[in-house]
Amino acid sequence: MSVATTAAPLAVTRSGRDRADHGLFRARELGSTTVLVAAAGEIDASNSGDLLSYLEALLPGHDQLVLDLSKLSFFGIDGFSALHTVGSRCSRRGVDWVLVPGPEVTRVLRVCDPEAQLATAGNIVSAMAVLARGPHTHLQLAPLPK
Repeated sequence: MSVATTAAPLAVTRSGRDRADHGLFRARELGSTTVLVAAAGEIDASNSGDLLSYLEALLPGHDQLVLDLSKLSFFGIDGFSALHTVGSRCSRRGVDWVLVPGPEVTRVLRVCDPEAQLATAGNIVSAMAVLARGPHTHLQLAPLPK
């Protein structure tokens, strides 16, 4: 199994709303306070922390996050743990977020989030529509077992 790796997180350029490409992850501002982060390749135990680090660097200054994981070719259980952490961090910061899952992520969500507590949308346009409807109170996910 090949794994994409990344170096230190790269911040989004706010003035030109340019894309910031960074290996496995890409970021682009969709508005003055909304950032889109898309991932490609695989998310597993070896790089789920990279996703968290990348998002942590991008969240300051944004009120909304669209996390597009629709193009992943593999999404492991450690990826769900990372999503759980993203939800907690967004909640603490008051960031409203929506996940765009692909088939690999949906498969894991069926098992790990059977009550659909994570806000999801079928595509980026739908995710923006969800965010446009206003702030959402995401259910608090139970802590993951250790």
